[in-house]
Amino acid sequence: MSIRNNVLKVKRQMLAEIDDPQQQFCKTVQDKALAAVSKGQGTPEWEAYMKMFVDDPNTLNDANSMSAKQLGRLMGTDDTGGKQDFDQKRAYLTADGTCTTETSLNFGRNASLVLDLGLV
Repeated sequence: MSIRNNVLKVKRQMLAEIDDPQQQFCKTVQDKALAAVSKGQGTPEWEAYMKMFVDDPNTLNDANSMSAKQLGRLMGTDDTGGKQDFDQKRAYLTADGTCTTETSLNFGRNASLVLDLGLV
């Protein structure tokens, strides 16, 4: 899969809760995003949030796995670290997660297409 597809998967899960007053998955996304925003890029909180957008978090120990490459992109530890467009899209993806179903229609729109460049 791609980061974009993983973002859309999370978005679909959020939208599935649109009429659920408890919105537990949305709350999980929001809590992780708020922690990532509060602590910043490169922190364990940022990583915990970004792991939601990799193909398979169970394969992250294999540096050659697509999931490990995706996490590197999402963390900015690959060759896109410090590149303005990528840094901005990572920030957007994190900021998007602070919202729940009120704005989930736009979730990931500004981030995930650019973040896949060169990976797929």
